[in-house]
Amino acid sequence: MGIDSPTLITVVITIVLFVTCVIIHYEGLRALTRWVALGPLRPRVRIATLIFAQFILHLIEILIFALGFYILAEYLDYGSLLNIVSSVPEIDPNDFADYVYYSAIVYSTLGMGEIVPLGPIRFLTGMESVGGLLLITWSASFTFIEMQRYWGRG
Repeated sequence: MGIDSPTLITVVITIVLFVTCVIIHYEGLRALTRWVALGPLRPRVRIATLIFAQFILHLIEILIFALGFYILAEYLDYGSLLNIVSSVPEIDPNDFADYVYYSAIVYSTLGMGEIVPLGPIRFLTGMESVGGLLLITWSASFTFIEMQRYWGRG
């Protein structure tokens, strides 16, 4: 029993999206580390700024995964997202915000459950959850280290 072409392409796209997000996260945290060392901000403002910057990094990563869902579902027709609580179950292809919402729910592992993936994009759903968990915990570790370094200085 082999893997069909849509599934294989979905796996490859998922890996590319994940690697892209890891690189963005790494480079973002690396830039923040350099900025923190040089920045003239007080420690509390510095930590708050780091938190906000990490939020932006996560938002960018969520948008990247949302774009992956959109491309797989709308252009390649490798699955779809189904809203099981709406009177109109198909996600509107003109409303990218639905893909962003779904991506944020999956990335954060919140899993609300009203939108269900169908077809090969289920693989992207599962891997985004794992990737989001890794990237969020990476940010938490980074924040902890920076707070240890600057806590009590201001």
